[in-house]
Amino acid sequence: MRARPSLAIGLTLVALAGCSLTRPEEDPAFIKATAVEGRVDRIERQNEAVLDLQRQLEASQVEQRRLRGEMEELQHQIKAAQQRERDLYADVDKRIAALDARLQSQAQAATAPPPASDREAYQAALERLKNRDYAGSEQALQEFIASFPQSPLVDNAKYWIGEAYYVEHRYGEALDAFQRVVREHPDSRKVPDSLLKVGYSYYELKRYREARETLAKLVRNYADAPAAAEARERLKHMDAEHH
Repeated sequence: MRARPSLAIGLTLVALAGCSLTRPEEDPAFIKATAVEGRVDRIERQNEAVLDLQRQLEASQVEQRRLRGEMEELQHQIKAAQQRERDLYADVDKRIAALDARLQSQAQAATAPPPASDREAYQAALERLKNRDYAGSEQALQEFIASFPQSPLVDNAKYWIGEAYYVEHRYGEALDAFQRVVREHPDSRKVPDSLLKVGYSYYELKRYREARETLAKLVRNYADAPAAAEARERLKHMDAEHH
């Protein structure tokens, strides 16, 4: 009975002795752990490479957005410069055309015989206005008023001076001219039309309260005049614009 435990203990010692003789690099567990550690190492290196590529991609996208913004700003500046150049050329062309018209008007005035009557002088000035010779018509109308101060056409001449200013977008001067007609010729048939253009001039000058008051006065005092109908339409337009 005692021999069996001794034999078991001996066998166990032999087995342990056999295990202790196996080298670590030949141990299957060690080999497996080493392989796993190698794979983990490779995966970590691959992940790091992927993260590095991702960082490079994000940096590239940021740089592309910056360059795109600079390009758009440059395009905007180019368009603005081109528009300024076009505006400059248009302004120069306009000034040259106005100067040519003025010189032509002065040459015609110097060579044309003086008008025989106030009506002829008035019609000659209106012809220049119809031909869009605004500077020439303004000068001719002023000369008409100075030459024929007692003519029944003086109120008309003052009105058409205002019209020439208005067409040239000289709204402040137009306003003064139309107000002069109303003030100096209260019984003139041109008063309703002058009041209408006073209201329009105020509107263009963004003086909306005065524009509304003037147009309302026109409608109230000259309800049957054609100008009153236009005043009503402009008041409706101003209501729609909340002016």
